[in-house]
Amino acid sequence: MKKSFVLILGFALALTAAPFVEKGFAADKVTLGIAISQTGRYAEPAGRMVNSYNLYVDQMNAKGGWIGKKIDMVILDDKSDKQTSIKLYEKLITQDKVDLTMGPYSSGITDAVANVLERYKYPTLAPGAASGIIWKKGRKYLFDIIAVAQDYQKGAIHIAKDIGVKRIAIIGEDSLFPRQSAEGAVDWAKKLGLKVVLNENYPRKQTDFTALLQKIKARRAEALISNSYFADAAAQIRQLRELNINLKIFAGTVGPGLPKFAKQLGNTAEYVLGFSQWEPKPEILKRPGMEAFIAAYEKRYGVKPNYHAGQSYASMQVFGEAVKRAGSIDRDKVWRTMRTMSTTTIIGPWKVDDTNMNNHEGLTFQILNGERKIVWPKKISEVNYKLPMPKWKDRAKN
Repeated sequence: MKKSFVLILGFALALTAAPFVEKGFAADKVTLGIAISQTGRYAEPAGRMVNSYNLYVDQMNAKGGWIGKKIDMVILDDKSDKQTSIKLYEKLITQDKVDLTMGPYSSGITDAVANVLERYKYPTLAPGAASGIIWKKGRKYLFDIIAVAQDYQKGAIHIAKDIGVKRIAIIGEDSLFPRQSAEGAVDWAKKLGLKVVLNENYPRKQTDFTALLQKIKARRAEALISNSYFADAAAQIRQLRELNINLKIFAGTVGPGLPKFAKQLGNTAEYVLGFSQWEPKPEILKRPGMEAFIAAYEKRYGVKPNYHAGQSYASMQVFGEAVKRAGSIDRDKVWRTMRTMSTTTIIGPWKVDDTNMNNHEGLTFQILNGERKIVWPKKISEVNYKLPMPKWKDRAKN
């Protein structure tokens, strides 16, 4: 009888002790869950974001992590697919039970995932989403950090006005971010008195733009405002050259901001305008910590960071500051802190309004001699833009 009592008591103690061991192990780390496009159509920009996440986590863990807790980052591949991303965030929250989450890439995927984050009350930064409409749905837990899609073509439209362009064509992929970017371009054109002679969407994954470009030529457009990603923007500028259609301006959104745009297109990419949330130019933008970040990123990955890398690193900075000020990884405390705090990141100031929107201003660059040069707004321009674009016959053959 005595022996049985000892065995039962020992078994009971083992059962009650197990949770404390588990809790003790979890208490010295913070788990951060991210589902992001490591394969699929968004893998290029999303991959640069993942680079920055890994860099930041390694840097912070070398210093002891967040409030003395090492950061344990779980990154899953959503394959650039909305439904896959929704399932992965459900898994991160309900099965993996991560402490905090960072958002995916693209406005469309983020908009869908935001419903999951809202349901479980997970405060989340959204460095991969720019469509302002995402924050007009009464959500409380998703936080913006970058300029909205409606302003991506703001600089290009102003430059078009400056050089005397009167007729513009606006095109874009038929998905959330390009539609929002096009909507903004139309509004800026109206404000500045430019006539929109064509405003048309095309299907995702379209590769042949011959008919659309011929239509643009027939409408006598002087500038093409393309709300596009990499593949479609690259195809459009190549086909403009093949068709010998000459325009004064070609302005893209995401595509020209990726380093491979100028590298792969060579001379064809020259004079193209693009939008950026941030550029690795500390001598011009003068944000604290920029030089150290650029040097560390370049040393680790062999290339300078582009704006996708910059805005994702900045999002980690915001999260880290929120945890520090909250003094806890308790989600409610972190959320309340993020709603009211202000801080400065490598891409600029961060403080959200009552809809969780941050007032960040981007910039317009032009590809000149294979490099992105800031040309707008004037207060931070490093060179004057070179426009109108020269005719194709007057360019080098490469």
